[in-house]
Amino acid sequence: MDLKDVLNALRSGWWLVIGAGLAAMAAAGVLSWLATPTYISSTQLFVSTSASTDTSAAYQGNLFSQQRVASYAELLTGVQLAGLVADELGLDMSPAALAGQVTAAVVPDTVILRVTVTDTSPLRAQDIAKSLARHFSERVSELETPAGSEASTVKVAVVEEAADNFTPVSPNVQQNLILGLVIGLLAGLGIALLRTLLDDRIKSAEDVRAITGKGVIGTILEDPMLADTHLVSDLNQESVSAEAFRSIRTNLQFLDVDSPPRVIVVSSALAGEGKSTLAVNLATLLAQSGSRVALIEADLRRPRVTRYMGLISGAGLTNVLAGTVSLHEVAQPWGDGKLSVLAAGPMPPNPSEMLGSAQMRTLLEDLRELNDFVVIDAPPLLAVSDAALLAVMSDGCVMTTRFGATRREQLTEAAATLDRIDAKLLGVVLNRVPQSVAKGHGYGYGYGYEADPGRRPADRAGRRSEGQKKAPRVRGRQASAGPVGAGRSGR
Repeated sequence: MDLKDVLNALRSGWWLVIGAGLAAMAAAGVLSWLATPTYISSTQLFVSTSASTDTSAAYQGNLFSQQRVASYAELLTGVQLAGLVADELGLDMSPAALAGQVTAAVVPDTVILRVTVTDTSPLRAQDIAKSLARHFSERVSELETPAGSEASTVKVAVVEEAADNFTPVSPNVQQNLILGLVIGLLAGLGIALLRTLLDDRIKSAEDVRAITGKGVIGTILEDPMLADTHLVSDLNQESVSAEAFRSIRTNLQFLDVDSPPRVIVVSSALAGEGKSTLAVNLATLLAQSGSRVALIEADLRRPRVTRYMGLISGAGLTNVLAGTVSLHEVAQPWGDGKLSVLAAGPMPPNPSEMLGSAQMRTLLEDLRELNDFVVIDAPPLLAVSDAALLAVMSDGCVMTTRFGATRREQLTEAAATLDRIDAKLLGVVLNRVPQSVAKGHGYGYGYGYEADPGRRPADRAGRRSEGQKKAPRVRGRQASAGPVGAGRSGR
């Protein structure tokens, strides 16, 4: 995982980082509030030897004191002195527990001992420190008095009395809150990175290229209006969605300049990834550019093309393949007649066998001769074998994959399905990319380039006439014969 992956993880999981940080800070605050406050009281003890007027003896005594003072620090934290203090103060705790509340340290290069007592009561901490200093001084005198002598060679003096300190040293609320926030942010970052590593959904063009070996030929941003109408011809022609579909059309035409694909299957790995929307818009935009186009509704199980385009969904492809009607009888012109739509027709008992039949191959060859482009809306590749059968008969397949929904293994299997039958994958369209993600990754056209005020756009080839606007859902009989079955007169 490189820096870019980390930044992407932060961009997509920022709420995890902030949420974990706030939760950890709140937990630290609660624990600090519930914790019992503790206080400290300190005293300093000076260790010296018996006075001497001899400079050399005084120096030797000072060295002796420095050597002894380390041992005295251990004595101060022992259970023997703690027991004496507990008895004197009448404390309800064991000598070992009391000794655990005492720390002693030597001030470097000195003969001074700093004794610190920690307790839940500031006054009790002060009393323990005073009692400890007093009993320690007596104990040292006993230990350092030579046999047969009445005076100790070492003297302990209190140079700083233990004082009461009503400011608790623990818990440090501010420090705990900051520490909790830092730990929470780091934990949230870790969760966000782990979430990214474990997330196997398609979320970038790099994912598509790594899996399929093909580039993304178009990116369609999330557009509520497109999800409702499905046709960019019903939207503002300068919209981001309209420009995205025009870009896909252009990219397909320039995949192979010498021999561009003419019979194109549009499919996806699974249902709900926008294949039918892509098929109808690709076909309409190809027709708007002046090409003769045939659009076949070959998803016999869940046909959507005629519904999206407002056409009749009665007789269609299955009737033609069964030989009960001729092609020109059921072809429905759309727009100015350059685009003809062949509906799915009645649901047959054997869709896969019908679409893989010799009649279907012959139909596609006839449509190739009669049109510049043939666009086939096929079922999902992983659901049934229909799309694979059609892909073999065509010049290639365009797959659409939904951002953040299609999983890597699903796209991998769909691409492998085409590869196993030597069908050509023309490219992949990354569909329904969220606007927020698009801004961060540079997808789509977010800048806009509108016409000057007052300029009225010319009528587009695929746009409905005034008569069509009055009956937007009856488009199929605008011309007596479309290019699907009527031949190519004048060409």
